[in-house]
Amino acid sequence: MKTVSRFDVGEIRAHINNDGYLEDTPVVGRTGILLYRNPDGSQRRELRLPEDVFHADSLASYRGKPITLGHPYAEGKVDPKNIKRLQTGTMLDAGRQDGKTVRVPVVIGDDAAIQAAKTKRARQLSLGYTCDLEEKPGWYNGRTDEVIYCTDAGEKFPDGYIAAEWEEFGFIQRNIRINHLSQVPKARAGETAKLNLDGDEEITLDDDDNQPKGKTMQKIRLDSGLEYEAAAEVVVAFQALKQDAADKQTKLDEAATTISTIAAERDTLKADADEFEAKLKQAREDAAVTIKARAELEAKAEKHGIKCDGLDDIAVKKAVVAKLKPAMKLDGKDDTYVNVAFDMAIEAAPMEQQRQIVNQDKAETRNDAAEPKGSVAARQKYLDRLHGKKETA
Repeated sequence: MKTVSRFDVGEIRAHINNDGYLEDTPVVGRTGILLYRNPDGSQRRELRLPEDVFHADSLASYRGKPITLGHPYAEGKVDPKNIKRLQTGTMLDAGRQDGKTVRVPVVIGDDAAIQAAKTKRARQLSLGYTCDLEEKPGWYNGRTDEVIYCTDAGEKFPDGYIAAEWEEFGFIQRNIRINHLSQVPKARAGETAKLNLDGDEEITLDDDDNQPKGKTMQKIRLDSGLEYEAAAEVVVAFQALKQDAADKQTKLDEAATTISTIAAERDTLKADADEFEAKLKQAREDAAVTIKARAELEAKAEKHGIKCDGLDDIAVKKAVVAKLKPAMKLDGKDDTYVNVAFDMAIEAAPMEQQRQIVNQDKAETRNDAAEPKGSVAARQKYLDRLHGKKETA
């Protein structure tokens, strides 16, 4: 099963409202077998069953879709890129079943399209849609909507049926989804025929049955403000060129924005690179200062018997203060207090050591003074013997 595009034809039977717009609820599609031309000139017969034509999803796909003057054969379909220059009207609501046909309310506001309908140069309506094409041959009874499928290729029409009431087909259209509705001059095989297009068909632009006749003059307004009258196809071409120019300008603007963004990112990276050496130098200097300060701290601590392994700077300083100033309590004190206490303890340490040496020297001097020397010592020893005291070594 493959997905293809289709253009089907109905006819406008409309009126002009008070605002000058063309309004109608025309037949735009039907069930039954439709004929299509293959690239080799042969015909292909495709069946549109009620279950597919009137499926809720298919009918809903009509709502809000654009109307155009002639099919966009070159583009194949109407899309956001070309709708501005192609749209002449709108299908206002979902399609609705009317017997074996589909109707849909439409409004056409473009003057050239309205004039083409009034003059019958483009009075019929042709649906542009996609569908999945299922290769499944058989016979179809349009009066009863009955279908007889073939079991073998080339199978003959079954006995017991009236052949005149049945039409042969080779394919079935499934999952029909509407893309647009176009005004065309004339159905190829009459008012009830359908003009279709898919990717396998050859549609030539010189096909008189599918191109509006005559010239409808429209006005072109230039950017300078001047207006000129031109044929409808010239206006379409002009608008297309104008739209292409606008699209290209948009792309140029987007490219300029991208370039500016990249340039800003480049300049930022360059500035970061320029500052890298300075930042690296400063980081190295900061690290050297930190290492030196730590080494000096450890040297001071170890001088007083403090081991620094596993301790941070504050913990080391607390241990030193506890050793040198045991009366000073640091519990609950902040880092600033600890730093000051440490500095004071280190500064006072040499004086404390000197005081201890002096005190020790004084104690030794007193001991020496208590010991008798010379004649005094000899006299004392004599007296001691007289009193029976033993001599000390």
